Amino acid sequence: MGKLNIKLAFLLLLVNFTYKSTAQNNTAFGTESVLVKTNTSVVLTGETLYYQLYCLNKNTVFSDISEVAYLEVINDRKESVYKTKVSLKNGIGSGDYFIPTTLTTGNYKLIAYTNWMLNNNQNNFFEKDLTIVNPFQEHINMVIDSTSKKSEAYKNETENTSENIPLNLDKGKYLKREKATLLLPKTLDRGNYFLNIRKIDFIPEYPNNETINANINLKENITVLPETRGEIITGFITPKVANSDLNAKIVTLSIPGKNFIFKTTKTNSNGKFIFLIDKQTNTSDCYVQLSESDRENYSITIDKTPSPDLSNLIFSNKTSISSRNLKAIQERSLASQVENVYFSQKKDSLIETSNTDFFFQPTEKKYNLDDFERFRTFKETIVEIVTELNFKDYNQVPSLYLRDIKYNITQSPEPCLVLVDGLQIQNINALLNYNAFQIESISVVDRPYCYGPKIFNGIVSIITKNKDFATIYIDKNILKTTILRPEPAKVYFEPKHEAPNTRSRIPDYRYQLLWKPNIAFKNSEMSIPFYASDISGDYEIILEGLTETGKNVRFYKTFKIE
Repeated sequence: MGKLNIKLAFLLLLVNFTYKSTAQNNTAFGTESVLVKTNTSVVLTGETLYYQLYCLNKNTVFSDISEVAYLEVINDRKESVYKTKVSLKNGIGSGDYFIPTTLTTGNYKLIAYTNWMLNNNQNNFFEKDLTIVNPFQEHINMVIDSTSKKSEAYKNETENTSENIPLNLDKGKYLKREKATLLLPKTLDRGNYFLNIRKIDFIPEYPNNETINANINLKENITVLPETRGEIITGFITPKVANSDLNAKIVTLSIPGKNFIFKTTKTNSNGKFIFLIDKQTNTSDCYVQLSESDRENYSITIDKTPSPDLSNLIFSNKTSISSRNLKAIQERSLASQVENVYFSQKKDSLIETSNTDFFFQPTEKKYNLDDFERFRTFKETIVEIVTELNFKDYNQVPSLYLRDIKYNITQSPEPCLVLVDGLQIQNINALLNYNAFQIESISVVDRPYCYGPKIFNGIVSIITKNKDFATIYIDKNILKTTILRPEPAKVYFEPKHEAPNTRSRIPDYRYQLLWKPNIAFKNSEMSIPFYASDISGDYEIILEGLTETGKNVRFYKTFKIE
């Protein structure tokens, strides 16, 4: 295990060196662009904007360079009102953004990019026009155009860029809450698609409002590292004492929790450091500290995530909504409010990460404390149960040491690495009298362990029952911050009504009947069920995506709910 970590550390150093190469070598590494598709281009506050993101190489085929993309919503003052990370798997990612009522009516831009794209000389992000309407605004600043019409895209029942492949519905009209079934034929091209089923309310949308990167040229000097293996977090240390050495200082990062993340790295001669996070968790709370005896002599700063230059961003479209659409906006807003009232009964489900292993597994010995007689304090528990551990003073500070009972390995003078819910604890005074009934398990690695640039004198990993030790632990030398993390993968809520016109106490006022991203189609017939809502009217089905050869295809069909 230690040898593997040494190899990984060497690989990171090699990669860092490679990124300082010339433009010729950068071109050989490859370029990429981003394409984002949304469920709508006109969204009301209180509604959710859904999106699917494709990261493409120069041949418009799914890129394998970046594993992380960034998506932002920009207002007409060129200010970012929303920013998130999107995890990419084989160049594909998806997510959603609930539009808050704090946003005002107006024109916005949705932009997307990767770190690697920020090294382009120009056209270094994707952009898409977006209109946000706040029905609660006292005075809505919008151009009222009495001649506005529905986008031309809605004229034809079926549209596509290749051969005519029908979207087959079992019926053309449905009763409220009736089950519908959409059939995707096996003749559909292999590729990745998303399915968007929503009400047509004739609020005009922007047709062909996407700007995709073209004529991409890389800068001679790479300034932003590509996130080829996961998220990159950078920062630097600053001395509080004159003439303090900045070089080769060990820095650790913890994202505590059930499936915690713990990383180590080393500063360069300028005090800068870099972390690679290759594991997904559902928290953005981050704790960074120096693992050094003189750590109180330094302060730590985490860099902001890189962003593109927005100075040339142009808002050419004006918000244009017909006066006859104001009633439709009010009805749609009311439906959204009703749906939000019942949010707790209609929650989306988070997909648990499959990577639950910790970096030291499977070399540890684990003590589940419920399997033993319980003792009141942590100190008593160590003495009576975890026989590999003992207490000593290190620099006049109580510390934990491990005994290798089996091999009788001589311990180094440094204490072992102590983690509680993934947070490194360098002063264990807070642990000595900690209520051991709040501890779920204690795992120990009772021999030297190489992790990143440091060899630790063994490892003690303590997991509490509530996974909340970080919230009560106080150490002025630890930087607690919030970092931008990818949104967790979701399974979106889909109601299942037992029979047509079934009435329950929970209303179904959905305008968005179904959003199904990341459909991998492999030339096998696919049946997709969904349910009509309580809102009658005309609805549209849009199946859109990219084929394996990089062709953008789109299919369209309408139906009614009566």
